Amino acid sequence: MSKLITSFFLTSSFFVYGQKSIDDSIIIEKQIQEVEVVGKRKLIERKIDRLVFNVENSITAIGGDALDALRTTPGVRIQNDQISMVGKSGMSVMIDDRMILLTGDDLVNFLRTIKSDNIKSIEVITSPPAKYDAEGNSGIINIKLKKAKEDSWSNTIRTTAKQATYSSFSAGNNFTYQKNKLDILLDVSASKDQNIYTNDINYFYPTERWINGIYNKSDADRLSGIFNIKYNASKTFDIGFQYLGNSGILNKGEESTAKIFDLKNLELNRTLNAIGSTRNKSSNHSFNLNMVKKLDTLGKKLTVDLDYFTFKSNKDNSLNSENFDRATNNILLENIDNKNVQKINNFSAKADFEMPFSWANLSFGGKVSFTETNNNIDIYRYNTSVVPPSLIFGQSDEFTYNENIQALYMSANRKFGDRWEVKVGLRAESTQNEGYSENVNQTNTNNYIKLFPTLYLSFVPDHENTLVVSYGRRVNRPSYSNLNPARWYLTANSYEEGNPFLQPSFTSNLELSHSFKDLLTTTISVSRTTDGFGQLTTHDLENNFQSFIRRNYYDYTNFLWSEYINYNIFPWWNTSAEASVYYTETKAYSPYLNPKYSGWGGYFSNSNNFTLNKKKTFSAQLTYEYNYPTIFNENRSEAYSNLGIGLKLLYFEKQLQIAVTANNILGSDRVKTSNITQGINQSFRQYYDTQFVRLSLSYKFGNKNLSIGKKATGNEEEKSRTN
Repeated sequence: MSKLITSFFLTSSFFVYGQKSIDDSIIIEKQIQEVEVVGKRKLIERKIDRLVFNVENSITAIGGDALDALRTTPGVRIQNDQISMVGKSGMSVMIDDRMILLTGDDLVNFLRTIKSDNIKSIEVITSPPAKYDAEGNSGIINIKLKKAKEDSWSNTIRTTAKQATYSSFSAGNNFTYQKNKLDILLDVSASKDQNIYTNDINYFYPTERWINGIYNKSDADRLSGIFNIKYNASKTFDIGFQYLGNSGILNKGEESTAKIFDLKNLELNRTLNAIGSTRNKSSNHSFNLNMVKKLDTLGKKLTVDLDYFTFKSNKDNSLNSENFDRATNNILLENIDNKNVQKINNFSAKADFEMPFSWANLSFGGKVSFTETNNNIDIYRYNTSVVPPSLIFGQSDEFTYNENIQALYMSANRKFGDRWEVKVGLRAESTQNEGYSENVNQTNTNNYIKLFPTLYLSFVPDHENTLVVSYGRRVNRPSYSNLNPARWYLTANSYEEGNPFLQPSFTSNLELSHSFKDLLTTTISVSRTTDGFGQLTTHDLENNFQSFIRRNYYDYTNFLWSEYINYNIFPWWNTSAEASVYYTETKAYSPYLNPKYSGWGGYFSNSNNFTLNKKKTFSAQLTYEYNYPTIFNENRSEAYSNLGIGLKLLYFEKQLQIAVTANNILGSDRVKTSNITQGINQSFRQYYDTQFVRLSLSYKFGNKNLSIGKKATGNEEEKSRTN
C-alpha cells in the first residue's frame, strides 16, 4: 500500500508543481483567429451529468483515430485494446448520441476508422440519467463528431496484421455519403483471429495437491457490417434505418493436464489428460427504425425507435480424457460430447420527449421490451475403456426463458444563476420473466417493479473550478445463458452450470468530482451492490470434480479515489496520467466462504504522445499501466503491468496512415488470482495472448471531413446479456 501511495503522490507532484505556462506555446501569429476561437472552450468541461473532453483542442486530434483520443480521455481505460471505465463493470459507446452495437475487436476496429481530426468532443457519462436503461453498473462514452460537409462523400480502406503467438488479420471498408437530404453509412469488415489462452491451476485438497494446466488455441473467422441511412424529410422530421450484423465461426483446440500428488510424501498418484475441440457458429442481426419530430423551434422534439434483434449460436464440443492411476496401473478412457443451440429474439419500442421550458428542461418517455430465448443442450459422458462404451452420464434439456420489461421515466434540470444547477430523474421498470426447464420439469417466475432515481448537483465557484455530486441506482440482470440449468463440461474433471434461480443485483452509486482548469480531475465515489452474483467454485471431494455455478452470494461496497492529469510538457510532448486507489468490502452469505473480505487496491496508467516533426506527420506513443494487488469478493489478485509503444506515419496529406504498435513488451500482463472455497486453497494464473506486434494501414479518400452519426437502438440491455 505504501508503494501505491508513494507512486501516486510522486506522479501528482510532478505534474502539478512541475507544470509550465502553456499560454506562449499556443500562440501562432499566422493563425491568431483560429487560436482565439479554440481558446473559448476548455479542454475538459464538467457538465452536470457528464464530463466533456474537447478533442479538437487536444494534441491527440492531430493525425490519430478515435482510439487514440480515448486513451487520453479522463475516466476511460484502454487495456489490450479493450475499452472500459474506471470504477465500472462495463460501458457502452455512442456516436452523436446513437449507440454502437459492437463489442470487443469489432468495436475497436470500427473506432479506428474515425479520425480524431473529425471528433469534436468525447463525453464520459459515469452515472447515466433516467433516459437510459437502468441495466448494468456501467457508463456511457459518447463521441461527438464535427459537423459534416454538405454534398460530400468519403471512403476509408483499412487492414491490420497482428503477430502474437500466432498471426491474425483483418480488413474493412468504411463509406459515408451525404447528398441533399440523404445520409448513408456503410461499413464492412472481415477478420481471421488466432489466439491462445493458458491457465495454470493449483488445488490444495486435504490429502492431495492438483496441478492443472490448460492450453487453448482458438481460430475465429468473422464478418460484420453496418448500414445506416437517414432521410431529412422536412425541416421538422427525420427518419432513419439501421442494420448491424455479425456472423462467425470459432474453432478451438483444447488441451488440459492434471497431475495429482499425495500431500504427505509428494508422490504422483494419478494423471488426468484431456484433448478436446469446440466449434461454435454464431450470428446476430439488429434492425432499427427511428424517427425524430421537432415540435417547435425552441427545442421540443419527439424521438421514436423500433428495434428487432435476433441471435443464434450452434456450439459443439467433444472431449476425450485419459485417467491413469499409478497405484493400480488402471486407465479409464472417457468421451464427453456437449451440444448447445441457443436462439434469442427481442423486440423493443421506445419514445422520448424533450421539452425545454423557461423554468426547467423536461424529458420523459417510455419503453417496452419482449424477449424470447430457447436453449437445447445435449450432454453425454461415456466410458470408452470398455466395448461397447457405457453411458456414465446423460442429460438432454430444453430451456426456455421469456422476459418482458416496461419502463417509464422523467427528468428535469434547472440552473439557479451562473453557479448552481440541479438535475433530478426517476425511472420505473416493471419486469416479468419465466424460465422453464424440460429436464427437471420446473418453471420459475419472477415479477417485480423497481424505481431508479438519479440526482445531480453542480456548483461552479469560478471559471477554473467545477464541483459535481451525483447519485444513481442501477440493476444488473443475469445473462440468458447464466439462467440455463444444463451442465457444460470445461475439462474432464470440471464443468459449469447455469442457475434458473439467479436474481438481479442492485447497485447504488454516489460520486463527487472536481475539475481544475484543463489540468486536474478528481473523483471520489462509493458504490454499494446488494444480491451480487458471480461464478462460485465448489468441489466434489468424493468424485474429484470442480463445478463453476453462478449464485447470488454477496453484498459489495467499493470506495474509490481517482486522479487524472493532462499536460503539455512541451509543444511536441503531451502526457496524461491516471491513478486510482480503492478499498473494497464484501459480505458473503455462502457456506463455502468466509463471511467477510476486505482490502486495498490501485491502478496507475501513463500515456505519452510525441510529435516528431514539424509537419506533424510522424508521431510516437509510450504507454504504461500497473495494476496493484487487490481483493474483489473472495478473490485476491496479484500485481500485473503492461508496457506498450507505437509509431505512426502519415502520407499524402494525411490520407494514408501507417501505424506499428507493440503491446505487453515485458510479458508482465499475466493475471494471477487465488481464493479459498470450502476450505480449499486454489490459485489461477491466466494469460490471454496479449504480447503482440501489430501493423495497421488505412487510406482515406473523398471528403475527409465527412461524418455521419450512428443511431441508438432500444434493446441495448437485451443484446448485452447474450454474452
